[in-house]
Amino acid sequence: MTDSVAATADDYSHDDEFLGHPKGLYVCFTTELWERFSFYGMKYLLLLYLTKYHLFTDEMGLDVLGSYAGLVYALPLIGGMIADRFLGMRKSVLFGGIMLSLGHILMAVEGYQAKFYAAGTALTESLTLASGEILAAGTVLAEDITMRDTAALNVFYFALALIVMGVGYLKPNISTIVGKLYSQDDPRRDSGFTIFYMGINIGSFTATLLCGWLGETYGWSYGFGAAGIGMIIGLITFTYGQKYLRGHAEPTEPEKLKKRFLGPINVEQSIYLLSLPVLGVLWFLVQHEPVVLITQNVFLIVSIVSLILYSMVHTKKGQNNTVAYVIAAVAILSGILAVFANLHPFGNMGAYAEQALYLSILLIVGFVVYGFLTHDSAEFGRTVVLMILILSTIVFWALFEQSAGSMTLYADRVVDRSLGNTTFTAAQFGSLNAGFIMLLAIPFAALWTWLAKKNLEPNTPIKFGLGILQAGLGFGALVFGAQFPNEAGQVAMIWLVLAYLLHTTGELCLSPVGLSAVTKLSIGNVVGVSMGTWFLATALSETVATRIGKMAAIDTSAGETADAATALATYTQLFEFLMWFGIGAGVIMIVISPILRRWMHGVH
Repeated sequence: MTDSVAATADDYSHDDEFLGHPKGLYVCFTTELWERFSFYGMKYLLLLYLTKYHLFTDEMGLDVLGSYAGLVYALPLIGGMIADRFLGMRKSVLFGGIMLSLGHILMAVEGYQAKFYAAGTALTESLTLASGEILAAGTVLAEDITMRDTAALNVFYFALALIVMGVGYLKPNISTIVGKLYSQDDPRRDSGFTIFYMGINIGSFTATLLCGWLGETYGWSYGFGAAGIGMIIGLITFTYGQKYLRGHAEPTEPEKLKKRFLGPINVEQSIYLLSLPVLGVLWFLVQHEPVVLITQNVFLIVSIVSLILYSMVHTKKGQNNTVAYVIAAVAILSGILAVFANLHPFGNMGAYAEQALYLSILLIVGFVVYGFLTHDSAEFGRTVVLMILILSTIVFWALFEQSAGSMTLYADRVVDRSLGNTTFTAAQFGSLNAGFIMLLAIPFAALWTWLAKKNLEPNTPIKFGLGILQAGLGFGALVFGAQFPNEAGQVAMIWLVLAYLLHTTGELCLSPVGLSAVTKLSIGNVVGVSMGTWFLATALSETVATRIGKMAAIDTSAGETADAATALATYTQLFEFLMWFGIGAGVIMIVISPILRRWMHGVH
């Protein structure tokens, strides 16, 4: 059976079910659990590994984390398209799982630990620099030198490239398979997704605890290796359970894959082969964060302006839209100029970047005003609201995703992580988000239902505002807790726990309704583009988060960090900025919510 065949619960015998759900659900549940286990098992170790083992500066480590996270959230767009048009979901998940397994295995290659030589040091033995230059024994160094294992780092970057590609192929398709296991009117559908998403959080929770403990206690290779073993288990599970997917994950046009494309090589084989050189591109990108950020910004600007333009043209078919096209083109070009000028590698272009940015913002605002004056319609208004919501998510996720960056370094350098006879590792605090989601997801869902029955449920813009507001308040907990350091200058862990709690409640206000808002507010012909814009904004927020984290960068080039008091002051300054920024942005969203609600034309 192919994806084109609609199935109902009655089409299959009860032998194909377990605990009232298709067995295929549990195959996807287990696969996703282990995939998330591997992903989060290494995510919260990544920055600590780079700064403590390879002696990267905070800025260098955050650049790698930003590039990696940004690509991880962007590639599923392409992976989903390839699965829809060619491979089908099963083949995509298998190929992605193989890439992920290989990547996590390579992550366990540590190489030798980096060594720092301060200026003025007299070498006791010869030293070969990365450039090939040899410094003889007895040489007195004129500047600081950090010797890193370049070969091991290249393997590390290639491992990240494999993981990025693996997630791109696997992540968007495993969720789609779950939806295919149920007919649209199957009453078990929602509970099936609830079970599936519980697997995501179980994987995240256990991985961060276990891998975070292994990596920092016994060695980085143990933590990364455990994550890799988890992914291999997930791949084996999916391979064994393919028979329970009811044929829904197969390509819709299998004959298309058998056609020749490159000589004797067919389309399917060509996709796999052409993915290999892409790994080289990803290997380059994870080392060059500015290129990733430029690409994300350019595509997001083009997507947003194009969707607004489409809503104008769509509502005024056959009429002259020349002015709209011109304004849109100039807005896009000025936005792209702002991005490139701000990141120009050949000098300070800050003044030009600022002017171009202001021009771009002015033109886009003018573009929207022009649309309301000449093309005012329900579709146009909803599109504008959707773009505002998408931009607001960048604010939320840029705050929220400090968890793997500045908040992890904060936990490592400032927080008193002892509780009785137990000392937690910094990476283990990343498990709090998944733990709180498992505790609070159902109560929050029940709360919205209860409020809806009383006609008190907040509309989507208010929920977004509440989410951003709580993200800001989470940093407020850290700012408040910083006033009560112990004798060693460390802060009690309860304040970090409270920050994670508020960030999670904010996520539960914003994230579950986000994708639903995209499907409700976008024009039917461009739902896919709108969804792509949503995920592109999420990817951009990951890179923006690490850029923000650099505001609290501490010099670790010598393998030593500042004393706790100095580090606490540095991080508190960052968190205070994030607190007011989040609170301000959240309040603004709530204040303008009546206007946005009016533009939504009846969509809740």
